[in-house]
Amino acid sequence: MFRYWTLLIAAPFLLRSAGAQPVEGLVHIRFVPDVRVFAVMSAVNAAGLNAGDEDPDGSPVRREVRERLRELDPELLARLQQFCDSRRDAVEAAHIQSRYVSLAIVLKGPPEFQLSVTVDEAPAEIRGLLGFEELVSEVWLKGNLAQAWEVVRGHYLAEIEAYRPLIRDMILKVLGYARTEARVSLDRMVHFIPDLIGTGGVVNARNLGETYVVVVGPSKVRASQMRSIRHEYLHFLIDPLLSKYRGRMPDPEPFVQRIREQPRSLARYRESFHLMLTESLIQAMENRLDRKAEDSRAAMIAMYDQGLILAPYFVGALALFENRSESLQEFFPAMIDGLSWEKEKGREDEIARLRDELERDRIERQRARDAEEVRRDEIRALLDAANRHLRDSEFEQAGGLLEGVLKLDEKNAGALFGLAQIAVREQDPDRALALYERAVQAARAGESWIAGWSCVHRGNIYRFRGELERARLEWARVLELQGDLRGAREAAERALTSKPIP
Repeated sequence: MFRYWTLLIAAPFLLRSAGAQPVEGLVHIRFVPDVRVFAVMSAVNAAGLNAGDEDPDGSPVRREVRERLRELDPELLARLQQFCDSRRDAVEAAHIQSRYVSLAIVLKGPPEFQLSVTVDEAPAEIRGLLGFEELVSEVWLKGNLAQAWEVVRGHYLAEIEAYRPLIRDMILKVLGYARTEARVSLDRMVHFIPDLIGTGGVVNARNLGETYVVVVGPSKVRASQMRSIRHEYLHFLIDPLLSKYRGRMPDPEPFVQRIREQPRSLARYRESFHLMLTESLIQAMENRLDRKAEDSRAAMIAMYDQGLILAPYFVGALALFENRSESLQEFFPAMIDGLSWEKEKGREDEIARLRDELERDRIERQRARDAEEVRRDEIRALLDAANRHLRDSEFEQAGGLLEGVLKLDEKNAGALFGLAQIAVREQDPDRALALYERAVQAARAGESWIAGWSCVHRGNIYRFRGELERARLEWARVLELQGDLRGAREAAERALTSKPIP
C-alpha cells in the first residue's frame, strides 16, 4: 500500500531538535544520502534533461558529474538520450524528472540497480520508465560514478544538516498545535533523501507501507520551502488517523457528485473522496497554523473551488479543537463523526455569501484607493502652486495653499517646510522653529533632504539668537541622516567648523 504524489517544491522532513533531544527523538527518521537517486539523476542529466540549469552558478555536484560523464561512450549517450526523448510528453520538464526520481526509490543499490519490487507492484507513474535502470547500471560502471559519489557525498550530508534547525522548529510547532506528544508513531519511519542534481524545487513523496519517503530537490532558499515541508509532515501525522477511522466516514457519493458539478474542481478530487477529505483536513490545519492577519475568506473560497469542499468544515472543527484540552488524536473521532452530507450540502450557499462579501469589500477598497489617489493628486497640485508662489515671493498666497495641504495631510513634510520658510520671512522665529521640527519628524522615505535642511535652518536661527550650543546640536543632527540631503550635510559641516559670530 503506498501513497504517491509529486510536488514542485523543495522539502525535506524531520531532523535534530535543539538542546538535548534530536529530531530523531521526535519521530523516527533516517537521513539518507541516497546513491540510487544520485545515480539515476546523473544518468538523466547525461541524457540532456537539464531542467536544473536555470541556476547560473551551477551546482558543484552537477559540475562534478558532468565532468566525469563527458567522456562516456557516444553510443551509450545516444541510447540515454533516445530513451528519455521517447518518454517526453506535454508535462513540464520538472514533472518528467520527478518520475525518474520515483524510479530511483524502488531500485536496489549499485552496481546492478535492479527493481526492488515486481513490475505489478511498481507505481503506475514509473512503469513507462522501466528499463532505464539498466542504462543507469551502465552509466555507473562506465562513468566511474562510484568514485564520483565519494567525492560529492559530503555535499549531500551538508544539505541534510542545513535543514535540521528549520525542520525541528516546524515539527515542534505542529506537535504543539496538535497537543501531541513526540513519538506517537513509533511504528512508522520517514526517510529524507536530498537530490542535488535535479531541478530545484522538486519533491517526490510517497509511502511504502509504514515508511514515508521524501526526495528533495536543490533549493537556494530552504526557509521558503517550509510550508511544503510542513504539508508532508502533516500527512505523516494525519494519514494513520484517517485510516483508523475510515469506517466512520460518511457516504462519499453526494460529496463526489458535488465536486464533479464544480467547474474549477481538480480532477484528482473528483475521483477520490478519501484524497479530497485528506487534503481538505491538511489544508485546513495549515490555514489554522498560519493564522494570517489578512482575510482568510479568499483562501477558504479557493480551497472549496478546487474541490476541497470539506475544508470549511475542518476549519470550523479545528477552531473548536483549539478551545478544548484534549489532543488531536483524542479529538479526531468526534471531528470525523461530525461529517455529514445533510450539514454540508448547504455549504455552497455559505461560500456564495463569502464570495459576495469579498466582492463588496473589494469594491470598497477600490473606492478607498480611488479617493486616496484623488487626495494625493490634490496635494500635489497645491504643493506645485505653492512652490510657484514662493519662488515669486508671494508668501500670503503660498501660505494659504500650504495650509490647505495640511488639512488634507497634517504630516506633510513639504508643506510644513514651506510654512517654516514663510515664518522666517515674516520674522516669526518661534513659529519657524516649531514648523521646521514638525517637518523633521514628518519627513518620509525620500524626503531626508527636508529633515536635513530643517535642522540646518533651526541651527541658523539658534545661532542668530546667540544660542550656540543649541545651534551646534541641530547641525550635528544633520550628520546622522542618511540619503540624498541635497547639500544639507555640507552646509551643516561648514556651520560646525565656522567661527562663532562675535
